[in-house]
Amino acid sequence: MGRAPSSDEAVRRIQQLIAERQLEPGDRLGTETELAEELAVTRPAVREAVRMLSRTNLVRAARGPGGGVFVAQTADRGLARTVSDAIAGMLANRLTTIPELIEVRLLLEVPLVGLAAQRADAATVGQLRRAIEDAERGADDEQVQRDTDTAFHRTIAEASGNRVACALVAWSHLVFQPLLKDLIAPGIVESVARDQHRQILDAIEQHKPALAEQAMREHLRYLTDLLEIVSRPVS
Repeated sequence: MGRAPSSDEAVRRIQQLIAERQLEPGDRLGTETELAEELAVTRPAVREAVRMLSRTNLVRAARGPGGGVFVAQTADRGLARTVSDAIAGMLANRLTTIPELIEVRLLLEVPLVGLAAQRADAATVGQLRRAIEDAERGADDEQVQRDTDTAFHRTIAEASGNRVACALVAWSHLVFQPLLKDLIAPGIVESVARDQHRQILDAIEQHKPALAEQAMREHLRYLTDLLEIVSRPVS
């Protein structure tokens, strides 16, 4: 007599079920009993699988009438949230530093903008241009500058066409950029940052990956230099 499928197998089957049905956040998978029957696994295996997938932000369980197991996030968004939460925790516990995260951002965003320059379509170029134009119109509004900066960088990541890489870089938009903006606020010249965004956009629109990567590298180095300047002790 063979062994009953484990919780790891139940995790795999639930993930497969979500993918095959193309379920979206909020969609109901069923009760633990219903899932155990449908997936041909034991109820304890389903219960443990739900706990495991809840920790990775993929599903959530609700009790009571109308309860059951629901999709919490798509797989890529779940990955993005998991990575972001982990990095936020590392920052809070001083297990990483801002300079270290800047290095990671360079490693991720420079190649991504190269992919975006290869793959971006007219709609993406339009989104990037609107982000810059909105920032220009709201030049005196700090929140507008933050929101449009986030939109610009997120659009580039999405334009890369690589969903895993896009999920892995989401921590930058969700956790890192707001913190960095707070730190460099005394020194940043938003018009300079907008000009750098325009250079990145021009390279993407011309489908020139090497030029886009160079422009992104210079933009991130500008932010790094600002951080060093504002962090220097006043003599």
